[in-house]
Amino acid sequence: MNGPLYEGKPLTIGVIGEPPEVRETNISFVALGLEELAKNPEKLSSRFDAVFITKDYFREASEPEYKKAFKEANIPYIFIKLDKLIVAYTVEELTYDDVPDAFNHQFAFGIDHPPGGEETHWGFGLYNDTENEANVKTTYSTIFRTIESKSINE
Repeated sequence: MNGPLYEGKPLTIGVIGEPPEVRETNISFVALGLEELAKNPEKLSSRFDAVFITKDYFREASEPEYKKAFKEANIPYIFIKLDKLIVAYTVEELTYDDVPDAFNHQFAFGIDHPPGGEETHWGFGLYNDTENEANVKTTYSTIFRTIESKSINE
């Protein structure tokens, strides 16, 4: 399904892993290392509108030193093709290997923990649960709209 393009404000997204191919021209992807999450998580919100984390980094990102960033950076973290429950990244005592496989078939899962606010989660599915180029790119457009709406509501 070819859904609507994201046509909102330009977004800069940090990516831990390979950046996705998207239809939009108003999205900038910047390579980011996991170690940068642990160093100064509060500074990430001045550089990025969100951070994408890809499959190759899920296990390491669940380690305690990175969980602080998920709570302090005040930007959404989007896990692309997450195959485990999101609690691996939100519960201090748990890691990727401790939690069961995800029981839903979301393409991506997002978390945001605004200062003084409630932690928010988002799930992003593919049309008819079918992974093809059109559905993936449409889902990224939906993710971008969600990121923009989060920054508007601050």
